[in-house]
Amino acid sequence: MAQENQVTQAPTKIPNSNFSIEELRDWYNQNQKTIELFAKTNNAIKNLRDVTKSSSKSITNFSKDKLRNYFKNISSNENNLRNLSIYLYYRSQIYYRLIKYNSNMFCLDARSVIPQFDPLGDIDKDKILKSYYDTLNILNKMNLQYEFLKIYTICFREDVFYGCVYFDEKAKNAGNSFFVLPLPAEYCKISGTYQTGDFAFSMNMTYFQQRQELIEYWGSPFKEMWNEYQKDTTNGKWQLVPDKYAICLKARPEDWDLVVPVFSGLLNAIISLLDQEDIQAVADEQQIYKLITATIPLLKNSDSPDDWAVDIDTSIDYYNKLCDSLPNYIGAAITPIPLDVLTFGDDQTTDVNKVQNATKTVLNTAGGAQILNSATISGTTSVMAALKADTEFAISMLLPQTEAWVNRFMSYYVTNPSKVKFHEISVYTKKEFRDALLEDDQYGLSSKLAVGTLNGFSELDTILLNILENDLLGINFTPVQSTHTTSNKDSGGQTKSETELTDDGEASIDKRDNA
Repeated sequence: MAQENQVTQAPTKIPNSNFSIEELRDWYNQNQKTIELFAKTNNAIKNLRDVTKSSSKSITNFSKDKLRNYFKNISSNENNLRNLSIYLYYRSQIYYRLIKYNSNMFCLDARSVIPQFDPLGDIDKDKILKSYYDTLNILNKMNLQYEFLKIYTICFREDVFYGCVYFDEKAKNAGNSFFVLPLPAEYCKISGTYQTGDFAFSMNMTYFQQRQELIEYWGSPFKEMWNEYQKDTTNGKWQLVPDKYAICLKARPEDWDLVVPVFSGLLNAIISLLDQEDIQAVADEQQIYKLITATIPLLKNSDSPDDWAVDIDTSIDYYNKLCDSLPNYIGAAITPIPLDVLTFGDDQTTDVNKVQNATKTVLNTAGGAQILNSATISGTTSVMAALKADTEFAISMLLPQTEAWVNRFMSYYVTNPSKVKFHEISVYTKKEFRDALLEDDQYGLSSKLAVGTLNGFSELDTILLNILENDLLGINFTPVQSTHTTSNKDSGGQTKSETELTDDGEASIDKRDNA
């Protein structure tokens, strides 16, 4: 890797300040589409935008011709492809659902926390427990499932997410201690990788030339980066975001220097689908339109072509009254020649099927996601197979990077951190994985803490609830017994020796011993 891509070592700690992470998060949720200007406050992020100033964010319309030109020189059209993907994200419900479907796959509470120690050496129980507890404590404050949803959404929409992490390790409320601020992608570039495998990135400081008020309220590390840029405005505009603050995930990690939206191959089809819907809208309006004609009669036995049987002024007066009484979708006209009511009908069923077939094609071409078009899948086996394929497609790209970043982040706040391991499952395959763990638990193979996380309780919550129920409240319910664990003498059931596993893994009773 080139020298300029090397990653710096751990930066200074986040300075103490009076702003609230909860306030920062609430503000971002309300203003994420128009993050431009901030108001000055007394060392507190409370009024984060100057309401006396206005800002706008426009989305340019795109066509298939523009898209073809972008792909002719894909490396030079990163911003154009990103903007096109953003445009379709808000313009096309199908594209929006496709991105949300994949970004919601992740189940970051399905994890195991593993203390790191030498099993062949002296085992210091207190040291191990402290490492485990400190890791769980930080993990509990991070609120990963909530914060990473926006990260994954941006990754599937734009390929790369660049962000700055704000973390208050002393906060008492876990929900108010961790926040990830997305940074403008057009001012950021991947500059290297960490030893853990996630990406380091740099930010162009010219972004703050017209937004210097942001430096004051975003605080560290942007103040320090801006000061470094001021020392050399010619060569120092690209500043590496310090390790402790930086978070960068890429959906296409194999090409870290080429940024292309994940579903770039579908953009042309999405545009065609939108065109088809627009055409269908015109056709639907045309089908209900009618034109009524009023013919002015001529006098019989007259040789003059202009001998009208009704006075022209009277005809126009009645025509105007007719027009005033017609709805918007019916037109009227006065003609000197006989005409009839004109309609513009078509086979509406055929037109609707065109849109449905185009939608089906887009979803089926998306590398899975047929489940979004549920009419094409029938049967539990087919549904589960589709969900597993979609799960693998979504999480295989970003879950390893998430795990790498979380473990790197832990190293800044825990002296001897335990390893955080995320299970490769989605919200759709979570129950199946939990059932497999419970089945293994019958033979003492699974982790009870892992089962707890799959049930929605963090590891720390599971431990505390266990102490509360068993030691403090004395709630000791007898677990359900199986033939594998029941004593033959106590209850007449089978002993462990009386059960065996069949070829398909099911426990069976040896009837000869029971005879």
